[in-house]
Amino acid sequence: MTQQTMPDLKYMFQPRSVAIVGASKDEWKSGGMFINSMLKDKYEGMIYPINRKETEIMGLKCYPGVMDIPGEVDLAILAIPAQAIIPAMEDCVKKGVKFAIVHAVGFSELGDEGKELEKKMIGVARQGNIRLIGPNCMGIFTSRGRINTIVPYARVPLDPGGVAFIGQSGWVSETILRVGSGRGLRFTGVISIGNQSDLTVEDLFEYWGSDPNTKVILAYVEGLKNPQRFMEVARKVTQHKPIIVWKGGSSEMGARAAASHTGSLAGSYQIFQTMCRQTGVIPAYGMEDVIDLAVAFSSPVLPPGNDVGLLIEAGGGAVASSDACAREGLKIPPLPLDIQQRIAEYLKDKVPPSNNRKNPVDLVWAPVIGGSQYYVDCLEMMLPTVDVCLVITYAFLHEDWFRQKMVELRDRLQKPIVLVAANSDDQVEGMALATRDGLPCYVMPDNAVRCVSAMVKRAKYLKQTLNTKP
Repeated sequence: MTQQTMPDLKYMFQPRSVAIVGASKDEWKSGGMFINSMLKDKYEGMIYPINRKETEIMGLKCYPGVMDIPGEVDLAILAIPAQAIIPAMEDCVKKGVKFAIVHAVGFSELGDEGKELEKKMIGVARQGNIRLIGPNCMGIFTSRGRINTIVPYARVPLDPGGVAFIGQSGWVSETILRVGSGRGLRFTGVISIGNQSDLTVEDLFEYWGSDPNTKVILAYVEGLKNPQRFMEVARKVTQHKPIIVWKGGSSEMGARAAASHTGSLAGSYQIFQTMCRQTGVIPAYGMEDVIDLAVAFSSPVLPPGNDVGLLIEAGGGAVASSDACAREGLKIPPLPLDIQQRIAEYLKDKVPPSNNRKNPVDLVWAPVIGGSQYYVDCLEMMLPTVDVCLVITYAFLHEDWFRQKMVELRDRLQKPIVLVAANSDDQVEGMALATRDGLPCYVMPDNAVRCVSAMVKRAKYLKQTLNTKP
């Protein structure tokens, strides 16, 4: 199969018109759920339900077939079984549809017969230059296009953000979207690509790599169609924005599961890790790690080095954070003597006495009233002497004033501030707001330190890449 020219995917993510093939009045069937979701999310284009047995669905005129639609169609969503895909795709070719999403299972993931059906489907699509997502996928979420086939039964924040995700698993795509949104991430797009029969991970890297609205790219992959192209595209993109990849099938059992899930040959995990090192891709080691790393790179600045300042509110937090920093090869240098003295004098009679004024700096349960000012003032003294500050706080994240002061300090000194929300159940909203302000926020010190380490490595990679450019 020859490589097609990469199209402009704008009209897949922001289609002016959408045909729902297999539309249904039943809101719990996919063909009804998609329409209901688009109406609730106030999709601004034309929706064309396709169902031979209906004349109207959810207040929209229904058409017997794609060829009966009066206007042009940018995107066709095929919510029909595998055996009905070929004739539907033939109609899409005749209609001049630009993009299609094939949700059905029953293709290459099921063996030789499915592979032949998938090959035939692609051959038909090629006749009309239709580009495909899927099959065996959940489709897309697009904040600017206001389409959500990933979790159409739920309302997800649609305010556009800078995070893009590509997943070879509908479950991973759904969880990244929902949990990530709860953590404060905002997505420019999420795409579940399934079998990658046409558009691939590399195609999406290339598209989002040149999209000015996208700041960080995430992916879950089980197998690569073209490892060489993966490396070429990734190396190019990582020079100006981070790519974070969770590779499924790292174990023998996982590789077998990947083969039956999306028909992917998982390949050597060791080779994949080598590819990451050579291309600047940041490897993730699970769902939580993908989200944590995306939160980390919500920060608009990276640490210029690996010296960490710890501003904490309990001795145990200092120990846990210090151990985590040691594991990650990060330094916790003593603050300059004059800064130690200034902090000690400032905190005298404000908080209980403590020997920790050198780094870590222990605020010993800063009072709820007025305590946020202590954090800000100590950060003002600490941050100029280190490369990044890790702050553990039991309150205050919900305070707009508190977060804004940290944002101002971060921007002025061009050094990141990373937060750990102790008593996190009481600070869920504040955690999300902090991340949206570019102040990455975590529940546990270990997660925060792991991500600080990734930020340090990213800064080092960029420095080396820029210094070695001709």
